[in-house]
Amino acid sequence: MKKISVIVPVYKVEGFLDRCVASIAGQTYRNLEIILVDDGSPDNCGKMCDAWAEKDDRIRVIHKPNGGLSDARNAGIEAATGDWLAFVDSDDWLDPRMLEILETQAEKHGAELAECSYRNLYKDMVKEETPCTGRVTVATPLQAIEGNLDWKNFKPVAWNKLYRADIVGAIRYPKGKLHEDEFTTHKFYLAAKTIVYVDISAYNYDRRREGSITARFSLRNLDACQAYHEKTNDVCHAPELAPIRQKMCDTYGWTLFDCLAKCADAGLSGPELDRTLADAMADRPMLEENGLNQLYRECFRVLEKKGLNACAAYWKGKSGQ
Repeated sequence: MKKISVIVPVYKVEGFLDRCVASIAGQTYRNLEIILVDDGSPDNCGKMCDAWAEKDDRIRVIHKPNGGLSDARNAGIEAATGDWLAFVDSDDWLDPRMLEILETQAEKHGAELAECSYRNLYKDMVKEETPCTGRVTVATPLQAIEGNLDWKNFKPVAWNKLYRADIVGAIRYPKGKLHEDEFTTHKFYLAAKTIVYVDISAYNYDRRREGSITARFSLRNLDACQAYHEKTNDVCHAPELAPIRQKMCDTYGWTLFDCLAKCADAGLSGPELDRTLADAMADRPMLEENGLNQLYRECFRVLEKKGLNACAAYWKGKSGQ
């Protein structure tokens, strides 16, 4: 059996950590290297990680100064020795057969990356992300990236996947960014030749934790716009991705103007917003050249002539947001 390195960033999750680690240690796929990255957590998480390492010799602990989620994942990548890599957020947990299913399907189809669906756990309900048909889809990088844009099967998140170590290579998560997987997932797809998707929920995404970094909008959420700025430039300069250029440009447009409207509503300003606006105006010719939807073209015109607040009002009126 090939070895899977499972990387778990850990920060202020005392009430969730045992559940997460137990779900990994209890996987039916046994040849694991479990890397717990204590990202300078100020609570008892570091001690809890060490206690797990004493109980299971497959567990290694890295104690490091706080650097954020991306930095912790990167530290785990650097330390990993497995043939495959997987990421698990420490407030989530895995179904017992998740890694076995992904590794089996990856080997069967000669894929360098495999992923499954997941279930969302809210305070008042549990919602499956997809219909969970059990269907297996084998895709090219173009098809996987298009799946991200359509938000149907392939998803741009980091944690529902199994990555062959050699495609990870020098790709790293951007330190200090929200939406860090939006910066990177398409790069992993492009480094692969074959991606396989299994339509079953095997990852449990817990949305109930108070204080989650994705719980409220702030200027940091403009990182999503920067991610799409980079992704769209990558797609528009890759000849093999020509069929999805327009769709990528439109997704960038939706993300951009939705975020700008939220900034206007909240009265936010600062260098993050200035950078987002500068990147967007620089990207505008490329977006329009590749078939940008008329709504987003009009938003650009209003933004240029009348400013942010007028653009936000126009966007909300036309988009129904």
